[in-house]
Amino acid sequence: MGVYQMAGKALQKRILSDVTKQGGAEYLFEYFSSGGTMAQLATHYECSRGYVSTALHTVPEYTAVINKARQEAADALVEQGLEMVDALDGGSSTQEIAATREKVQWRKFMAGSYNQERYGNRPQTNVTISVSDMHLDALRKVNADLAQIDAEDRQREAAAIDVDYEDVTDEQ
Repeated sequence: MGVYQMAGKALQKRILSDVTKQGGAEYLFEYFSSGGTMAQLATHYECSRGYVSTALHTVPEYTAVINKARQEAADALVEQGLEMVDALDGGSSTQEIAATREKVQWRKFMAGSYNQERYGNRPQTNVTISVSDMHLDALRKVNADLAQIDAEDRQREAAAIDVDYEDVTDEQ
C-alpha cells in the first residue's frame, strides 16, 4: 500500500474533470474494457480505490458505462489467457507452465465475476428421478380416479333405485 493523499471534494472534482477532459463515458468504457482497473486509477490519483470508485459512481452515466465495460473486459481477460497459453511451447519449463496456469485461472475468475452470464460458474441442478416413486404416484392417481368413478356410479344407482312407482296391476 502506498501513501495516499487525504481525499476531499477537490480531489473528486479533479478526477471527474480529468475524466471529462479525456472523453467522459467513452474514455471510461475504453479504459475499463481494455483491462484498466479502479486500483490503477487510484494509484494515478494517489488515493484509495474506494474513493475513485465512489467519485466515478456519482455520475449515473459513468456507472452504467463501467458496468458495460466490465462485461467487455471479461472477453479481453479470456483472450489474454489464450495468448498466454499459446505463448508456451515445447521448451517451456514446468515452473513457466505452472505460473501461466495460475495467471489463466485468475483471468478466468475475473472474467466470471465481470460477466457472470457468459463466464460464471453456474450452480449445477441435480435431478433425481425414481421410477418406483413415479409408479406409486401413478397407481395412487388411478386408485383415486377409480374411487371417484365408483362414488359417482353409486350415486347414479341410488338415484335410479329411489324412484316412486305406482302399482298398476288388475289384481285386487
